[in-house]
Amino acid sequence: MDVDLRTAFGDDPVPSQEAENRARAALHQLMSSKEQRVTSSNRRRFVITAALAAAAAVVAVVAVVVTKDDLPASVPDVASAKGVLPFARPASAAEYLENAAWTAERKPWKDPRPDQFMYIETLQLRNKPAYENENPNGAIRPDLSEQRKIQEWWSVDGQSRASYQDGRLVVTKRGENGEFWNRIAWPTIAAMTSPGKVPDAVPGPGSLAVELDAFIGQYVVPPAVQAAIFRHLAQAPGMTINPDAVNIDGRPAIGLGRILEGYLSEELLFDQETYQFIGERLVAIKDHVTHGDDADLVSHRGDVYRQAIYAKLIIVDRPGDTR
Repeated sequence: MDVDLRTAFGDDPVPSQEAENRARAALHQLMSSKEQRVTSSNRRRFVITAALAAAAAVVAVVAVVVTKDDLPASVPDVASAKGVLPFARPASAAEYLENAAWTAERKPWKDPRPDQFMYIETLQLRNKPAYENENPNGAIRPDLSEQRKIQEWWSVDGQSRASYQDGRLVVTKRGENGEFWNRIAWPTIAAMTSPGKVPDAVPGPGSLAVELDAFIGQYVVPPAVQAAIFRHLAQAPGMTINPDAVNIDGRPAIGLGRILEGYLSEELLFDQETYQFIGERLVAIKDHVTHGDDADLVSHRGDVYRQAIYAKLIIVDRPGDTR
């Protein structure tokens, strides 16, 4: 359904708070009627330690595009929601995350079949391969960086995966050519529908447990689970606001995150107006020297170690599908 945002404010010469809320609801309706833009990430997790490993926690959120006819009656869409955003002017990380959860749970969703695939498309800011290979723990250098589109397909049942290799789509089944991996079972994912049901580390087969911040960048989850993750993070200690964050193309964003090792800010990036989750990054907030056995890693305030935009995290029928 097309929404004319120009009519949302009515005739108010100076928009009232009620008019602003009507406009915001109309914007959310427009977002829900079109393909959602979200961010994904490189599957590596950096951990910067004294041994010169680099550390980054990936936090991601998911949106799935289906038709309005697929929307279950139990999930209200934005147009019919009588409420407004919980916080008109959020002042804390917890309030921002509650607004993000409110937005997320109003997105349409249809439970996937086991034979369908999670499609994860990420736009990442990375150093060029030659420099990255020589400096895998280094900060992203503006003069040597590039944007890369990363595409991955994972079957919902965890038995197949696919990606492009040298321009060719390669599909691999678990156990084929000696390749094995473990994936979190779908019932475990679908059960995380409230903050109390969201663990810090999501349990998987055997001894596998994936930390929450990594998990949500590697799986396409239902909107109810997405909202529960936001609310779980809102309860986590140490969440701070960075009002000066930017996303990968330079647009302003709100950064919410925690401080790691005293000098790294692990941030989730949100659109300032819509509270849509758009990406994540790891950035140094002060100068720091990490001493290692072979060399020291010098970080300067403002150095970015990771930055990603979630372009698509959706359910598709087969590898190669992107919509």
